[in-house]
Amino acid sequence: MTAATSLHWQVEGQGDDLVLLHGWGMNGAVWDQTVDQLSQHFRVHTVDLPGYGHSAHLQGENLDDITKHLLEEAPKQAIWLGWSLGGLIASHIALKAPERVSKLITVASSPKFAAERPWRGIQPKVLQDFTAQLLDDFKLTVERFMALQAMGSPSARKM
Repeated sequence: MTAATSLHWQVEGQGDDLVLLHGWGMNGAVWDQTVDQLSQHFRVHTVDLPGYGHSAHLQGENLDDITKHLLEEAPKQAIWLGWSLGGLIASHIALKAPERVSKLITVASSPKFAAERPWRGIQPKVLQDFTAQLLDDFKLTVERFMALQAMGSPSARKM
């Protein structure tokens, strides 16, 4: 039996190709309601990034690794929409393979998350504490992270 080497993709709708990339701690299912609407106008591709959801068996050590995995199976040219970490990845793809990107959309994203002069990102201490919390109690830390993501959402109580 061989290990799966492909990312988990779902495709719905007709029209121009639109790739949706989820954020950290999520998977492609985070886009389900959005896909219902967008698939009326686009051919929507959702993917579980390496290490997440149905693609948990694949590893992406860095942005170049993740980009390589994505471009192996992504449409030859598409609109790329990324949320948070997904936006960072989509931006990286636009820089490394611009011929594959017809448009780039990022939502609640940043080209760099960690603060480093002069960049005003997340302070290293906060990232170190978050890493320690993940190592101490991964499940609880992810649940808290998801609760923060859902704050203000009308469907937050359903999560």
